[in-house]
Amino acid sequence: TVPVAVARQAEPEEEVPLALIKKVDPDYPRQLLASQRTGTVTLRFTVLPDGSVQDPEALKSPHRRLSAAAIDAVKQWRFAPIGKPRQVSVDVGFMVE
Repeated sequence: TVPVAVARQAEPEEEVPLALIKKVDPDYPRQLLASQRTGTVTLRFTVLPDGSVQDPEALKSPHRRLSAAAIDAVKQWRFAPIGKPRQVSVDVGFMVE
């Protein structure tokens, strides 16, 4: 008899939830303290297999200075290592008491 190779479909890799292990909060821009006390910036970025953040960009923001502060903070975030790069969107909130 001739052995027959059975092609099996590769099981889809289950996506492991991202685990944030280092979070840096953004600094509130002093120039906005008088005019804007709250705001939310929506960011998109890629989490690399080593857990670092690559290419953060602001998708929605009430002010460009808040966007810059949120991007600076998110660049310092670290996640637990993952199998392959993953694109993520997050909301970063600002509130001054």
